[in-house]
Amino acid sequence: MIIDSPAGELFGICNLLIVSFENMYIFIYGTDSFSSAEKLSSLKNQFAEKEGSGSGLSVLDYGESSTTAKQFRDLLSARGLFSTKKLIIIRNAISGQTPEKQKELLSILKTDSTTAQDLNTSVIFFESTSPKKNGALYKFLFSKAKKQEFVPLEGPRLSNWALEYLKRIAPNKTIEKRALDMLIAAVGNDLYLLSNEIAKLSNYKSYAEIILVNDIEILVKSRIDSTIFQAIEALTSGNKSRALTLLHEQIKNGEDIFYLLSMYTYHIRTLLKIGDCVWNGITAPAQIAQITKIHPYVIGKSLSQLRNLSQEKVKSIIRSLAMIDHQAKTGKINPIQALDTFIVSL
Repeated sequence: MIIDSPAGELFGICNLLIVSFENMYIFIYGTDSFSSAEKLSSLKNQFAEKEGSGSGLSVLDYGESSTTAKQFRDLLSARGLFSTKKLIIIRNAISGQTPEKQKELLSILKTDSTTAQDLNTSVIFFESTSPKKNGALYKFLFSKAKKQEFVPLEGPRLSNWALEYLKRIAPNKTIEKRALDMLIAAVGNDLYLLSNEIAKLSNYKSYAEIILVNDIEILVKSRIDSTIFQAIEALTSGNKSRALTLLHEQIKNGEDIFYLLSMYTYHIRTLLKIGDCVWNGITAPAQIAQITKIHPYVIGKSLSQLRNLSQEKVKSIIRSLAMIDHQAKTGKINPIQALDTFIVSL
């Protein structure tokens, strides 16, 4: 039995998966990879608790070039020694995969579904981003699977998430509204970063203390890197005037020049890591994320910048920034003037 549901409705899916174990396809995807990964982990844990031995759990990652459709077919037909219940997790079957590979999987889903049903098998298709919606595999899963898309949280939903996360990790602590607003303004809706900042604030406060505005000011660095990212974007696109303007706006706002220099270097090094994949023919964001361990959101934003850059150009920029940093810290140059000259010379 294949269970269908409207997009975004995954309520009750855990109970269906654990209690009845009827054959089903589950489709989890979206750009909020933090929440989608939590959902996947929850389903895996509940399966393991129910089945005990864990022998029925299998994972295939199509982000790895060695993974084939035959492995999926073999998993569907295999019979476990200790369990008749099976959970197969297929990662990145759509993102970055060729139409041919997707069609191979789709063919198996259509022809082997009876075998899977007889063996009480459930298959989770997990995409760590939002895949293209025009492929046959996506259309099949969207119409036939129990599914949920995880989109980035905004506004009150983001605030509620932060409050619930704090309550989960520190039940005795709260945060005042102004502090919460400041925290979200500083960090944004990247839940990886937000969860880390909340944990840091929680550890900083004593038992049952309230997190205040002053705590945010002390512990949370406002995300000026969004402006830095814009500056890097201006640099890579050749817009020297805008890059200079953004640099001096940050200096005027009181940012330390050495901090700015370190952040510029950090962003360019991130570009180099992503670029090493792209220049070697790996262009799928999901595959790049797996190799580099860089957040998919950052990868998506960085890929457009790499269109204007060669590998040697990126390495040259890193060498120049390293030289500026060394000479500035040894008192040989003025770091602001050096950065100005560097930007103009690109």
